Amino acid sequence: MNQFDENSEFVRRKPTGDGTSQTPPAQRESASSDVRSRTYSGIRPAQNKVQSSGRPLRPIGDVRRPAPSGTGARRQAPAGSAAGASSRSASEAKPKNTVQNRKRADKSKSRKTLVRNLLVFVAMFAALLIIGASVTLSSLRSTPEKESKNYTLCYMTAGDEGTEIQSVTVNKVLYMNMTELAEDCGFTVSGSKASLRFTADKGEYVEFTIGNVSAKINGDIVNMEGAALIRDEENVWIPLSFAESYFCGISFDKDEEKRTISISREATSGTSSGNAEYADITFRIKGSAAIQGIDEDPSIGDIETPEFQNDLSAYEQYMNPEDRDAYLILVNKTNTISSDSVPDNLIPIENTRTDRAKEQMVECAEKALEALFIELYSAGYTDVSVTSGYRSYNKQVSLFNTYLQNEMKNNPSLSEAEAKEIVLTYSAFPGTSEHQTGLCCDMHNLSAANVSFANKDAYKWLIENCYKFGFILRFPEDKTEITGYSFEPWHYRFVGRYHATRMHDLGMCLEEYTAYLSRVPS
Repeated sequence: MNQFDENSEFVRRKPTGDGTSQTPPAQRESASSDVRSRTYSGIRPAQNKVQSSGRPLRPIGDVRRPAPSGTGARRQAPAGSAAGASSRSASEAKPKNTVQNRKRADKSKSRKTLVRNLLVFVAMFAALLIIGASVTLSSLRSTPEKESKNYTLCYMTAGDEGTEIQSVTVNKVLYMNMTELAEDCGFTVSGSKASLRFTADKGEYVEFTIGNVSAKINGDIVNMEGAALIRDEENVWIPLSFAESYFCGISFDKDEEKRTISISREATSGTSSGNAEYADITFRIKGSAAIQGIDEDPSIGDIETPEFQNDLSAYEQYMNPEDRDAYLILVNKTNTISSDSVPDNLIPIENTRTDRAKEQMVECAEKALEALFIELYSAGYTDVSVTSGYRSYNKQVSLFNTYLQNEMKNNPSLSEAEAKEIVLTYSAFPGTSEHQTGLCCDMHNLSAANVSFANKDAYKWLIENCYKFGFILRFPEDKTEITGYSFEPWHYRFVGRYHATRMHDLGMCLEEYTAYLSRVPS
């Protein structure tokens, strides 16, 4: 509503001829007071008055603001009227529509941003794929067959021209053909396609596993600059530096000017007459000789049968086998087992952990283990179970390679040789694991094998009683320098009660005990 001046009259009357109002002063005052009182109380006048122009006056409450200037301007409807309500509704709806429009615009902008970002991502991903494909093609082009060939290898016997073969450089490592050398020098070749052994005249040997940087010389593991490779119709290629370092009786003469390397068997005499005598081919690493047979000390005598909580008479023939030396096999880093060796009488392990397929052991060892678990459970340690038993040669290869990859992934600064040295402290190289004999198992009550098992009461029971069933703790904490492996409180090996009891009484590990027996007079 418009404001008004309360000291002004609301109705103007037609003036008289003398210019004075026709209403007497007293009436004017009274009328003025009456109008003011009615106006303050919000009541509208009952009737319209007539202006001097002849048009009716609007009621005080109907006073309107001037219409906006400009063409098409609308008059404002009185408050409370239908037109006013319609106008207010339109004016209130306008901001709402504006907000909705703004939201729609924001959504549209977001969609456009998302699409733009998606297109950028797709473009970057495509670029990465192209780069990856280029790298892959580059690596394929750099296979051994495509590597630079910078020497001529001349394989010959003394005085002969021999065979010429181009050398190959792979990852900056110069390779030679071991198969060709074996043929020229009379090596005996044996083994499988994945692992080949080359045996010289005197029985010394070198063994290569294809794709592995390690070789085995007379049982000892030696690292090479690069992995053994298969090339040229299944010929074995090895780093030349390895042969130069460890082969005896073979000469490697390099001629930088002619870019040739002459590889020949060394002759001791008779080369000029044609009746050549050659030096024996041997290797600089001799390895450790396996223990041959066991001589008993007659003073050792028989051992007493222990007392058990349960009747284990049905298991006695397994815990204390008649052929008591049959299971005293030493397999370690220097006493290897053939890659194709598989026990004949493997059976499932009854007490395998329930979350995996049944592990296996040699029958005599498994039955003795069943007796051990009967007593172990009776002692209250029912949560112990077997997690690993027999492992084939190939399974050990896979396991060892997995450990090797994990070490290099966890510490990228390590070379493969350095990572391998670490792995060898807790995992056996293929061909050196006694798991392949089927005479040992891993058992504990943890989610995974861990030295913390040594803190469990179940472990204390095992080391105090396992010998009664023919088992020994294979890698004790105080024998790591002798066994070559870190402490493994979960790893137990079957040797039979007789020898297990002797080892328990003497405080010896398997390496010490077998060496001890070899010195005892018969």
